[in-house]
Amino acid sequence: MPEGSTVRKRRGNTKEAALAAQKGGSGGKRAKQASSPGSWHNNAYIAAVIIIALGSSYVHYRHIFTLFENDRFFSHLSSLERQMSFRTEMGLYYSYYKTMIDAPSIPQGLQAIVYDNVTEYPSTINVLKRFNLYPELVLGAGYHMYTGFLNMFNIQGKSCFKVTRGHGQPPVESCEGMADEAYFYVTPIFGLHGLYVGIMFLMSWYLGGGIFGGLLAVAAYFFNHGEGTRIMWSPPLRESFSVPFLFLQMLVVTYVIRARHLTTRHMVLLTLATITFMLPWQFAQFVLLTQTLSLFGCYSLRFISTKKMRFFLISLTISLLVNYALQVFNAMLITSFYSACLISAWAIVLCEGLFKKLQYFLIIAISKVSALLILTVVVKRGIAAAANIADDAHIGNLLRSKFSGERDFHSSLYLCSKEFDFIEPSSVVLVTKTLLLPVGALVILCVLTKVLLSVFHEVLYGAAPPPPATEGAGDKTGDDAVNVEDLDKDDADVLYHVLQNLAFILMAVLIMRLKLFVTPHMCVLTGLLMSDKLFGLVQRHVRVVLVVLIGCCMSVQGYINLQEQMATMGEFNDPAQEGLTEWIQTKTHKNAVFAGSMPLMAAVKLNAYRPIVNHPHYEDVDIRRRTLKVYQIYSRKPPAEIAATLRGMQVNYVILEHGWCIRRGVSPGCSMGEMWDVEDPVNAGGRLFCLDVHDGNVPKPFTQVFRNDVYQVLKVS
Repeated sequence: MPEGSTVRKRRGNTKEAALAAQKGGSGGKRAKQASSPGSWHNNAYIAAVIIIALGSSYVHYRHIFTLFENDRFFSHLSSLERQMSFRTEMGLYYSYYKTMIDAPSIPQGLQAIVYDNVTEYPSTINVLKRFNLYPELVLGAGYHMYTGFLNMFNIQGKSCFKVTRGHGQPPVESCEGMADEAYFYVTPIFGLHGLYVGIMFLMSWYLGGGIFGGLLAVAAYFFNHGEGTRIMWSPPLRESFSVPFLFLQMLVVTYVIRARHLTTRHMVLLTLATITFMLPWQFAQFVLLTQTLSLFGCYSLRFISTKKMRFFLISLTISLLVNYALQVFNAMLITSFYSACLISAWAIVLCEGLFKKLQYFLIIAISKVSALLILTVVVKRGIAAAANIADDAHIGNLLRSKFSGERDFHSSLYLCSKEFDFIEPSSVVLVTKTLLLPVGALVILCVLTKVLLSVFHEVLYGAAPPPPATEGAGDKTGDDAVNVEDLDKDDADVLYHVLQNLAFILMAVLIMRLKLFVTPHMCVLTGLLMSDKLFGLVQRHVRVVLVVLIGCCMSVQGYINLQEQMATMGEFNDPAQEGLTEWIQTKTHKNAVFAGSMPLMAAVKLNAYRPIVNHPHYEDVDIRRRTLKVYQIYSRKPPAEIAATLRGMQVNYVILEHGWCIRRGVSPGCSMGEMWDVEDPVNAGGRLFCLDVHDGNVPKPFTQVFRNDVYQVLKVS
């Protein structure tokens, strides 16, 4: 420990449960510019917008960092404890960051990631292709350069101190500062999510809410913070890197929709924003699928022109192909529903002349949407069958199981997790108490009413849509005249956002964890209460008063929510896993192969750096087969059959957790015994292998080599 270091003491009220829960302006149409664009008051207004956006970003950054610290007392944990605090998938992703920073150089770290035989032993895989690991690659390379700079100038980048833990545990050393590997990892993530709120403010402002609307959106987000993010509990998850870029991309989409003249600048901005959103997260393709459908809906209703729809398709297609290349030709991208939807949308747009022969506007719109949905399914199945890829088949099985009630082992693993269940009524109640849902519903209803009136008018009279009040707008005459079908309607931007929000609502209802999309986006929509386009009949000063009153009403429940968040005080402490890790490090060979539950295997790889045969990243068909084999340790199969399966996977040690053996799950059919009775009816009714082992009846050919209150390690002879 460095000379002159201090000794600190941890909190007395250790709370392991805190981690175990795993929380896993001015309005005016189109943000009107001042009469004199170069005038000082216009510059002051823009400066005020930027300052508010940056201020909101900083406040959110401090808020989530404080919640993170309060939850696990991160500043007083040892390096090992910090690693152990990243459970399940988080530990798996963080392990690759560790691979990068532990390597002697950046190229050697990259080589260890590209040729990895530790994650799915004995296979060698390119984890950069499989796991969307560019964030860890960038942060790992950044850490190498940062510490190299500090060493070059002999700068101390962290301070270390001794921590007394109590509870009969020995003291540990803890360090703070950006030169500490854990802080270098989490700090940029929280900084990114700070900017996330600034982007939300700018989006609400740009949509027409002005400064007051943007402030209402930010306030609504803070008041509904627990329903809109889990960044403070789980920073290494892929969504932590990706969601801020989604809102940036949606802001750029809004900018493109408003543009009268499309340029290379628009294409570059949109393409780069889409790439940065897709690259860190395998789920991004499903969000972009809903975006494509939303834009296509605007196109079918003639709110955006054919030319602009082609522009969007070009950008989204380029982004998809670039991501496909950067993810080392990951076939799951090309065989996805998103890819099939893009192909189908291209076919319809290119064959638009055929649809125009139907003559009637409403029939054309319905035909286009129907054709898109049918073609997407057909193309998806055709590509998947031709490529013989089934990596995303579990998504379809999951949705079918939700409605049919028929589950296989894999869908049960998802549906028995609360995050993948239908949205809880309590979540709906919470966003209703803060008035987010009622206000958001009011805005959506007003937009849809305006759209329906426009569509109804066009169906009856075939009137041309009004010309857009967009950037670069100017009258065109003569040869420069534009066909009305080449113009975008003035409400195209808000219609896109409403359709996108409705898609987010559907996603959240089906899978609760996806409320992280709908809650922040609905907060953005609340700012449209200040929009002249939607509520211009109400005088501006009256709207300002109403927005202030709504903000005050939101704060009643919102303040309670914030108090509950700030009252969360915990301290990570897991002596059972720490004892297991120390035993593995000291009593097993560095090439010993381990098997066990998916969350635990991520910890074994990260903390003990031993080869594993399964892990929590479940989006690959081979890993689902591997996990099914390993989870035989929680089945009723004969011990000899279980041992033969593990030996076939070249497993040396298998770790059992009694909690997994006896857990009941969130609903009937979620215990391991019930799940295996469905998967393996031949052995239904027998005694669980894990129960025998826990009772001390370890059958041959297994040998118990380690045991504590939580874990049992069996050697496979």
